[in-house]
Parts: sequence; C-alpha cells; structure tokens
Amino acid sequence: MKKFLRLAVILLVITAMMFSLSACKKNDTQTAGGNGATGGDTQTVNETAGTKEGSGSRFTYDEEGHPDLQGTTFTIWFSMTGNNAKATSNMEDYAAIKDLEKKLNCKFEFVSPPIGQESDNFSVLMASDKLPDLIFCGGIDSYYPGGIEMAYADKILFDYTDYINNTYTPNFNRLVMSDEFLKKAAVDDQGRVVRLGSKICGSQEADLTFSGPLIRSDLLAKTGLAMPETIDDWTNMLKALKDSGVDYPLAFDQDSYKGSNYFSSAFGIDDDGYFVKNDGKVAFGPYEEAYKDYLTVLHNWYEAGYINPDFPTVTNDDIMSMLAGDKVGSIVTHLWNYGNKYYVTTESKDSTKALKPAQYPILKKGEPLGGLRGSSRSLGDNKYITADAKDPEACIALLDALYLDDIDLMLANGEEGVGYEMQEGVPVLLTIPENATKEQLLGQTPQQWHTKEDTDLNYILSKKYNLGSQPEALRLWKQMGTQNMISNFLLFNEQEAETISYFNEDINTYVNEMALKFITGSESLDNFEDYRSKLESLHIQDMINVYQSATNRYQSR
Repeated sequence: MKKFLRLAVILLVITAMMFSLSACKKNDTQTAGGNGATGGDTQTVNETAGTKEGSGSRFTYDEEGHPDLQGTTFTIWFSMTGNNAKATSNMEDYAAIKDLEKKLNCKFEFVSPPIGQESDNFSVLMASDKLPDLIFCGGIDSYYPGGIEMAYADKILFDYTDYINNTYTPNFNRLVMSDEFLKKAAVDDQGRVVRLGSKICGSQEADLTFSGPLIRSDLLAKTGLAMPETIDDWTNMLKALKDSGVDYPLAFDQDSYKGSNYFSSAFGIDDDGYFVKNDGKVAFGPYEEAYKDYLTVLHNWYEAGYINPDFPTVTNDDIMSMLAGDKVGSIVTHLWNYGNKYYVTTESKDSTKALKPAQYPILKKGEPLGGLRGSSRSLGDNKYITADAKDPEACIALLDALYLDDIDLMLANGEEGVGYEMQEGVPVLLTIPENATKEQLLGQTPQQWHTKEDTDLNYILSKKYNLGSQPEALRLWKQMGTQNMISNFLLFNEQEAETISYFNEDINTYVNEMALKFITGSESLDNFEDYRSKLESLHIQDMINVYQSATNRYQSR
C-alpha cells in the first residue's frame, strides 16, 4: 500500500463530501428502535456445527461451529454510536464483546474516534503507515472518497472473494450467497464479494416499512367519515377535523414532512430523492412536474390551517404531546415513536385516544398502490478487512462467525437478564432504566456487531412491534410496493463519486429550502419552472445520469 495514496485521500476527504448509500438510506428500520432482538432467527439449525478443519482452512471448529482463532489479536477501527459512548470509551468493556473473545479464542484492540470527530480521525488513519486489521461501520462508506470501489482501487482493502466458499465462510454462504437477492447485494460491479460481516436487515417475508400515517380514531369518528383512501379524502377529513375544533388536523415535525413519500407516492414520485419510473428510467422526484402538484396540495393544506405552522422546527416529542392533548388529529411517524412516546404514555391508559393506521393515499379510488415505500431489506453495518491485515484468513473466519446463531443472539441483545429476557423461546429487549449502572449499560447490545435484524415477520409482529396498532400498520403499509425505489445496493465509481461530491450538497440544500418556501407560501408555485431551471444549473441531469448508470450496473450484476 502506498502512503502517497493515503495522503491523496486526506486532501479529498477535506475538500469533498462523500455521499453514501450504506446501511439503509430511507431505511427507517435503522432509526429509533431499529436495533433489536433477532427473534426467530435463533431457532435456525446451525448447519456448520461440528465442522472440522477443512481443505484450505487452518482453523478447527467446535460442535457449535465456533472457529478457534488461536489467540489472534484483531485491531479494529470502530466508530461508536451515542449509546456506545454513554457506556464506555472502549468497546472491549462490553460483556458481549468479552464473551465473544472467549468463544472464539481471540482478542480485540479498538481504535475509536471521539463522537463528532470521526471524519478527521479517519483522515489521520488513512495517513498512517499501517492500517488496523479491520474497519467497521461508518469508515469506508462515509469517509473514503469514491467509497468502497475506490478503496479497492487504491489497495486499501483486502479482496477476499476467492475465500468465499463453504470451507472459509460456511455461515455467510448459507445466509447470504445462497439467497439470490442478497447475493446480488453482496457483490460489487466488478464481481468482488464485499459484504462479508454485514448485517442482514429484513427478508422477503418481512420486507416492511416502519413509518406511515396514523389517525386519532375517536376524532375521525366524530366527523362521520371513513378512513381516507385518496388525496381528496384526506382533504375532506382534514377540513372536517378542523371544523370540529381540532387545532391541527395534520401535524408534521421537522423530520417527517418529507423523505418517506407519505403523500407524494400518490403522485408517482419520491418527494426527497431519486426513484425509478415504470419505464425503468431514473428520475429525481423534486425535479418532476408532478412535484408541483404534490406541493400544491401541501400548500393548500397549510394555507387552510390544516398543518401546524411550526412544522419546520417542532420536535416529535412536541407532536406527541399535542396529540395526547387533543390538539392534533393525524400524524406521520415511525412506529417506534408511536409505541414508545404515545401508546405507552397515553393510549394504553385511555383507549378512546387510539391511533389507527391509514394506507398511503392514491389519487383516484380504484387505482393500484404505487411502489414508493422504503424497503427494510438491506445489508448494513458494513465491515472491511484492510490490505494491511496481519492475518486476513483469521479476519475472514471472525466475520463469518458473527453469523452463528448463538453469537448473533448475544451481540444483538447483550447479556440475558440485563439486555434481554427470553419470552416463549425468543429474546425480548429490556428497557434500560434512566439510572442504569455502568454494569447494566455494558450488559446491553454493543450495537453495530450483530448480523441479523428484523428478518422474522412473526417475531416483529408479536414481540417487537406489538403495541396498539403497530402490527396492523405494518401489515397495511406492506401492501405498498417498493419496485420504484432506488436500490439500497448501488455503488458508485470514482468519476460518479466525484460528481456526487461536487453537486449533491448544493442540490439538496436548494431543494429543502424551496420545499419549505413553496409549502408555506413564501415562494409562489407560479415560479416552479424557475425552480426547475435552477436545478438544471445545479447539474441535476448529471446527478440523474450517475444514478441511472449505477442502477444499470446493479441490475446487470
């Protein structure tokens, strides 16, 4: 590996913003409440148990499938989450990590940047004479210019493709490479396998979206109207709620008024990014003519007083408080927020204030639902073996072992009795007390280590999202397809990454600024064509071409 390549990386990191589709862009299972028990996954029979030393592999395996890593010490660059940092400054303090070291006969040494200094720390890392053995979540995907493709070209990462087989990676082969959907996601545009150790999110059965519209059923009943199906139904319902004395028939917070296509899907567009039209062409939703029609509806609702005027700054906690106080008739939010901030505090104590899910609306009755909801299927929390790794084969065995059922259970939930308890044969996370001791915090999941999440639909509906109307909402919103969404698995080459770094930030800033102006009326929608012309000058077509090329390559993998 050449040091001058790393120095070049620093200059690019400082001067360019790297856009990343890692983990789950628009994947709302990764937001609040995303980390959870693996549930039914722990019931899978471990097909690799009892595997002995095979042709090529120098490691032996016990009857549970654990490789003996022969006392290997792994150095790992690990970007900690806020919850990690609350518990410790060293990930090795976690009980689950200590148990992992014992199970696999190995040792971990962590390099973890302070919260908020990840980018600068990563730049320094790239300038060092020697990289750690592994780089975990957030490093390559978020901070390396050109992303994973450029990191391989610069010989920063070790290519382990030839090791992906039943001898070296039996668990990864069983769970990922045998699944055509995941296999396509695990391979890059050059045919390299690049996702060993990544977390499997969702499944074909449990391809869900966790955010959507919820309506106070008692307030709706007072209007005499049925659940709204179309945009016009929503307009009529909001008017009736307003007439009945509800202050804000529809309440947004600063994060919920865009980004999940709650209402824009009725117009066939993504309200916050790129999507695939029915003809296979990539488009940018806020550049489409239909975006004006969508904004017109929101503006009319805002002008009529149906939307809370402080939505650009108000928090979700504020919205939940107003909802409990009968000032709000409907919201759009993540089901974790509903369950933990409303059901537990309000609805469970007064069932008359129950929230019920509404389907994503359509324009005309009888129309089919579109394909513009976020998919929960992804590979995330990516982990990489560097070209400087002392023992790449040991790194491969470590990452493959993370998919073992007992190890994933431990890493997803922490210590039994501290992080979770077993209920009817499946793990259920325990609430962390506000005055939790350090020992209690270190008994929780270490986060960003487990390899299976939200893959078992029955577990999700019966154990994880089982409060109030959460199960009903998940079943209802699942009916909306995902076929028009940009894939979670696009990868960009060096030239495309440069284009994104040049133009993406200015485009997003301008779109967000103008969306607020159009909705609130400080900018007339009569000026929509001027807005589109401005996007053209900001190189929106170049960006669309980048996403089209990346989409074409993904579809050809």
